[in-house]
Amino acid sequence: MTSGSGISPHEPGARGWSRRIRLSILSTAVYLTITACAGSTGPGVSSSPTVIDLATSQPAPTRTAPPPTRTAVPEHRVGLGAPIYEDNFELESGWDTGVSPLGAVSQLDGKLVVSVQGSSSTLSSLSPIKPIADFMVEIEAHSEICENGDEYGLIVRVGGGGNPTQDSHYRFLITCEGAVRASRFLTGAEAPILPITPSAVVFPGAPAINRIGVSAIGDVLRFFVNDMPVFEVNDGEIPIGKIGVIVRARSGAQTTISFDGFRVWDLASSQLED
Repeated sequence: MTSGSGISPHEPGARGWSRRIRLSILSTAVYLTITACAGSTGPGVSSSPTVIDLATSQPAPTRTAPPPTRTAVPEHRVGLGAPIYEDNFELESGWDTGVSPLGAVSQLDGKLVVSVQGSSSTLSSLSPIKPIADFMVEIEAHSEICENGDEYGLIVRVGGGGNPTQDSHYRFLITCEGAVRASRFLTGAEAPILPITPSAVVFPGAPAINRIGVSAIGDVLRFFVNDMPVFEVNDGEIPIGKIGVIVRARSGAQTTISFDGFRVWDLASSQLED
């Protein structure tokens, strides 16, 4: 059991619990989760990363339209080659799933569904891939139930078991009102890398679909939304770790985000073209 409420993904009974609850989901629409904790922002750490903010310099898309169609390979993915891992969530593949008093994570109808109940509650789920240092990761996030202040996105270079308020990681998030932010989490303390910044490339509200991407090469981490770069940061505090998704409800009674189209490229495996 992790600190706070929730079920640890490493307890022997957690995956069996997920299977039993799955039958209940089909009739009651209750979603499952495994990694749950109430989020809290601690004092910042001492080091100050260098941030290049691109969030306000991008052209504004039509907010009522779906994300851009993949008619061409975006510049940041040119030369990447084949992903080392892809998941469309049609089959159970080893993501952390389960239920807790704060909400649930489950694979349902070809998506990974994260549903958070109560304000200031955070749920995360780690992918089954091993810790990786240099990578490009991309996922499609569907906001199903979402209010201003709620946020969702990717966690990368995650240490430990993926406890979202204790284990080291970077957070790359978009907010339901159409902003971006990023932070570094070390020893239970969250330090902002990029404060909440409105971005014209984010499709706000619910329902909405946003494609979120993060690349990491050494100390340089870049954040993309809908194939557009929003900022990059130089920060070497966390060199390697796992990759997953995270959802935080700040004030709403419920926040539900479903994820699809998860892909990871290994940027250190000589896949890049000269």
